[in-house]
Amino acid sequence: MSQNLNPQNPMQPLSLGNVVTAGFRLYRSHLKSYFLLALTVSLWSLLPFLFFIPAGILLYLNRFNNNSPLIWLIFVVIGIGLYLYALGKSSVNAATISRLAFSELINQPETVNAAHSHVKPRLWIFVVTIILLFLIFLGVFLVFTILMILPLLNLLIFLPALAAIFWFMARFFITDVLIAIEDNLDSVKTISRSWDLSKGNAWRIVLIFLVAGLITIPLQLVVQLISRGILQPLIQPLISEAINGSTNAIFFIAGGYLLILLVSFLFNAIILPFWQAIKAVIYYDLRSRREGLGLQLRDREI
Repeated sequence: MSQNLNPQNPMQPLSLGNVVTAGFRLYRSHLKSYFLLALTVSLWSLLPFLFFIPAGILLYLNRFNNNSPLIWLIFVVIGIGLYLYALGKSSVNAATISRLAFSELINQPETVNAAHSHVKPRLWIFVVTIILLFLIFLGVFLVFTILMILPLLNLLIFLPALAAIFWFMARFFITDVLIAIEDNLDSVKTISRSWDLSKGNAWRIVLIFLVAGLITIPLQLVVQLISRGILQPLIQPLISEAINGSTNAIFFIAGGYLLILLVSFLFNAIILPFWQAIKAVIYYDLRSRREGLGLQLRDREI
């Protein structure tokens, strides 16, 4: 994608409310296409569970047959491979939503197929980037965990630690958008680019996703009601029967938890486009602030 930079005519930076509003308008105007992509994300996310749940049941039912460690190793290797591939496919489809949203913002709309074909080859860049970010955040968590072991520092460290975690999240919030939109980025360059673009705007990004999170709370409450208020009480009495070796109870429990997963993934498919659209707007705004992106946000109903 061309840079199309014009430092002499930068766009006026967007306010917090404008970012959230623009994200919502983009989602509303492209509800069907964005939702179908998000539903694909959820289906790919479900794939590892469709492997691990049956595999776990089979291994459990044969637990007294002295299974060879090789069988366990094969299950683990296949499971990890499926998980990483599904993670990459999910990331590709999610980031495609952000690319489509950004193309609307710059008045250069793309079709879903065109956007997806551009992002699809970068599957393993997404996977490696996610792994690197996981290691970065793991290091941050370990540092604060070690500090909080000291009793006298618990109260003093907790709030700064929580703030620091949000700050780090904000600095890497748009990594998937970068991979989807900008060319010639590997995983390390993507992380570095996100760090540079978000410099001086981390707390503003934190406020944006806190406000966006408040908007999704009603849907979260519905999901919690279905999962914890309805399905979980139906599953709970069967656990003791499963421990005692009841095969029927095991299958009912597995089916119940699979249903909970399906509800969660459907919820994810509903709210994911909203988040991905907001990421696209944040990226657009950061480019304007940092590099003077000489493109005008479309004033018409997006």
